[in-house]
Amino acid sequence: CGQSHLTHMVLHGIRPPILNGPMHPRPLVALLDGRDCTIEMPILKDVATVAFCDAQSTQEIHEKVLNEAVGALLYHTITLSRDDLDKFKGLRVIVRIGSGFDNVDIKAAAELGIAVCNVPASSVEETADTSMCLILNLYRRVTWMHQALREGTRASSVEQIREVAGGAARIRGETLGIIGLGRVGQAVALRAKAFGFGVIFYDPYLPDGVETCSSTPTVSLSTAASTSTTITSSTTSPSNRCVRVPSWLWLRP
Repeated sequence: CGQSHLTHMVLHGIRPPILNGPMHPRPLVALLDGRDCTIEMPILKDVATVAFCDAQSTQEIHEKVLNEAVGALLYHTITLSRDDLDKFKGLRVIVRIGSGFDNVDIKAAAELGIAVCNVPASSVEETADTSMCLILNLYRRVTWMHQALREGTRASSVEQIREVAGGAARIRGETLGIIGLGRVGQAVALRAKAFGFGVIFYDPYLPDGVETCSSTPTVSLSTAASTSTTITSSTTSPSNRCVRVPSWLWLRP
């Protein structure tokens, strides 16, 4: 009876339940791309068998993983289309180790009964730190000075430094415009304020009142473009639609 029930489920495109316990082997979970699983391993090691595929496509994934994996972890270097998802015979959940899931066909996954999850807070602090470093470099010209030093250019006087670091500017009092005040945008705003930037933001997806809670003024896209001395955006692909090509015509010279 149990076997016929499973056969009925398979014939109707329903994935069978995960069996785990003394009578069944531990479920197989696969890290599809990369080999960094340091955070996940302490959680999984006692409840599942973990396979490291280090693949760039499903053609590189072992047949055992395609047939038996019930869970898949992936970064951004592998793409799972409908055809790719069809190759997995028992997959029940996909976890994207990151904030987006553009590399997974979520519609096809839903139709196949595969849950797709992501980690929205992944690397928020690191991304904000890097964004702030790039912004600071634009003002203080650290890269230009470093290159001049490597090339043996001497810049000891104020005039020489000004020539080598052409375009260097004072930070305090400048205006940073943030397009999309999500997790990364908020983290960048905190850092920018500490350096003396005045911060404004544009985000059509946030409810009214966020500007009061964050002490960051909200403005229109045209105002953000025309009044900001620097603009930063860490939005996902759908959110990028709020910035169209004509928006750049409003930028300050």
